[in-house]
Amino acid sequence: MRYQEAVATAPPGSRRFRASDIARLGRSTLSLLLTPGPAAPPLEEVAAALGEDREALETVAAALPPQRAEQLLRLGRLVVPQAEREKAAQRLVRGSFWHLAYELAPELWDRLASSEPIAPAILAALPADGARVLDVGAGTGRLSAALVPRAALLVAVEPSPALRRMLRQRLPSVQVAAGHGQHLPIVSGWADLVVSCGTFGPHPPMGGELVRAELERCVRPGGTVALVAPENPSWWRSRGYSHSVYPEPEAHLDDEVLDFFGPPRPPRHLLLKRL
Repeated sequence: MRYQEAVATAPPGSRRFRASDIARLGRSTLSLLLTPGPAAPPLEEVAAALGEDREALETVAAALPPQRAEQLLRLGRLVVPQAEREKAAQRLVRGSFWHLAYELAPELWDRLASSEPIAPAILAALPADGARVLDVGAGTGRLSAALVPRAALLVAVEPSPALRRMLRQRLPSVQVAAGHGQHLPIVSGWADLVVSCGTFGPHPPMGGELVRAELERCVRPGGTVALVAPENPSWWRSRGYSHSVYPEPEAHLDDEVLDFFGPPRPPRHLLLKRL
């Protein structure tokens, strides 16, 4: 989603983070978060939020290409009223919430994923039996775990190091790789089925045409891309994906997870495209 939308819709757990926590994210996460596009926070926002914390600002700048790093550091030297810095810090945290949650609160995210089951009818509709499957943005394996018994070979791609560690521990038979939707480390046409759960929408750098092209590049002719609960299903429908909605399964969130992420939203939408 667009950065402004992410700010407006951030879950209540965003209150647990500070702007300086952005500097605790890994370099690959920072690079992805700050890749120019509608989903990225403006550098002016990052500079205003971190300008008084030189160490945090320099850490973030080190993850950027030289020209953008220089621009961020230059913006960080500007005089900004304290009230504006505080507002920018709040927006930055809210707009970056999911990156912060994945990397700095992975156990909470895992408990959320475990408490929000995918509708059984969605799993039944996925053509995975005997297939080579690629799970993009696999998280801690909510969808991968359901497909392992049915897939001949399953590769899970996940950008967050913390979630990858948990995924490897949980599903040792799955091949886990670092990567994100913009550039998948997979040979063209390798997969019979590419799946992704709750990950991509229409806005770069977290979605858009580049991500769509990458997902479809990885599928063999006659194979399928399946998106479970993607952002903005109408955008995918306009690009040739069929759309089905299934009954919502029950979700049982414990109090801490509920307080952090807000009301449950179990996946119930499925978008399919045969290549």
